[in-house]
Amino acid sequence: MKSLLLLVGFALALICSPPFGAQFQSDQSQVLQDERKVKIKDGKTIMRDKSKPVRKAIVDWYARNMEAFRTKDVAAIMALRTDDFHTITPDGKVSTRADMETRTRLFLDRIDHFISQDNQIGTIEVEGNLASADITQKTVRMQRFADGTLHKVEGVAVQRETWKKTTEEWKLYRVDNIRDGGLLVDDKPYKSNQ
Repeated sequence: MKSLLLLVGFALALICSPPFGAQFQSDQSQVLQDERKVKIKDGKTIMRDKSKPVRKAIVDWYARNMEAFRTKDVAAIMALRTDDFHTITPDGKVSTRADMETRTRLFLDRIDHFISQDNQIGTIEVEGNLASADITQKTVRMQRFADGTLHKVEGVAVQRETWKKTTEEWKLYRVDNIRDGGLLVDDKPYKSNQ
C-alpha cells in the first residue's frame, strides 16, 4: 500500500512539475489565442472571437431580416431591432426606433418586390455585449415612384452596423458611418434633385 501511495505521489509530482504545467498552460493559452484576438484601437480593447459564433449569429440575423423585408413584414423587421435602436446620418441627425419603423413602412409601401438582396459583412469587432462591422448592402428591387411609375432600382450603401446581445439573441442596435454607394434607376445612374 505504501508503495502504491508513493507511486501515485510520484505521478502527481511529475504531472504538476513546472515543465508539464507550463506546457499545459501554453496549450490552453494557444487555444485561447486561436479562438480570440485581442487588439487595442484608439485606447479601447477590442476582442475578436475567431471561433465565429458571433458571425454565425449575425449571418442568421441577416437571413431573417432579408426574409422579413422580402415579405414586407414590418413587425418582424422591428422585432430584430433593440428597443433603443437608432440611426445616425452623416450630418449627425439621429433617428429613433419609431422614426425608423415609420421610414421602413413607407419604404416597403413603395416596393413591388425585391429581385435580390445581398449583405456583405466585414470584420466583426466585439466589445462587451456589442458587435459591430461595416456592411455592404446591395438591393435590386422593383419600386414605385411618387408619380406611380414602376422602376428597377439598384442601391448600394456601406454602413457600420452595431448589434447588441440581448437575453434572447443579437439584435440591431445602431446604424452609423453611412456611405452612399450609388443608385441606378432602370440601369442608369440616378441623381436626386435634393
